[in-house]
Amino acid sequence: MNTLFEKFSLTFERQRSDLEISGSPERCIDRLVVEDADGTLWLVEKLKEAQADWRNTVGTLLSQLHEKNVPYIHTPAQTADGNTIVIHENNPYQITPFIIGTDLPRPEYCADKERGQRIGDFINALQSAGKQISTPERSTPPLPEYVAETVKTIKLHRPDITQKLSPILPLLDSFFSEHDSIPLALAHGDCHPLNIIWHNNEVAGVIDWEFTGEKIVLYDAANCIGCVGIEHPNWLINGLVPELIATLYTKNKLFAANIHHLIPTVIALRFAWLSEWLRKQDTEMQNMELDYMRLLATSRQEIESFWKQRYTMQ
Repeated sequence: MNTLFEKFSLTFERQRSDLEISGSPERCIDRLVVEDADGTLWLVEKLKEAQADWRNTVGTLLSQLHEKNVPYIHTPAQTADGNTIVIHENNPYQITPFIIGTDLPRPEYCADKERGQRIGDFINALQSAGKQISTPERSTPPLPEYVAETVKTIKLHRPDITQKLSPILPLLDSFFSEHDSIPLALAHGDCHPLNIIWHNNEVAGVIDWEFTGEKIVLYDAANCIGCVGIEHPNWLINGLVPELIATLYTKNKLFAANIHHLIPTVIALRFAWLSEWLRKQDTEMQNMELDYMRLLATSRQEIESFWKQRYTMQ
């Protein structure tokens, strides 16, 4: 560990196994928290070889966003030549400031309007900064392509689920016919409230940027809305979600102009979760996800009406 830290011009002091690490452990081979000689805490990640180039690209992006004063950005340590990845003991490593926060109260956080405003302000700042810098291309397939491939696999292996998707697919077909006309903007790519480190109601930092890139302007908001609404459908029209939408609608002209595509975007993004439950053979979560997607499709007008009442009050 001493040698690794020296490559970043830092001095290793001790490992901090007493600190719990947020975010998904599946995004690296191994990770741990370390304290340097100045008392600064770092998250040390041992990466797969295939991750190195992209994670270095993401590290550079975070540095640029920090320079543009985007809030809640914590930049990885850099070597003398500006790289955020070093090879240590034949593996790529990246070290990033470790952010201490407080536990997100679930599901109580869904009722918190202030959190919705904070997330909306972050998305707006990120998209604004993205117009001023060279942003990486999208790191995930376009939604129409991803959903089509997922549906094809479901039809082949799970025809029983295909029938349950019947209320959803016509809506998505209509959405995808217009998808390419929706403006692109820089996105975090996995804007889940659990990928935000909170200090009480304030944002301390945003983590897990592996899926960042240019995506449709609704992407981050839709991802967040989908993750909040799955806690209980009531949270689609109360608390965090309407405040998030109102914050974006009143401050982001591109978002406002395309808001009619928001619910189809939420549904399309839920296919990644459905795929996860199918892979894990989790029947309970498969059924919950399908029920949620159908509710979004069949109750679209009612949900949008609640949202409109909120954002037109601004």
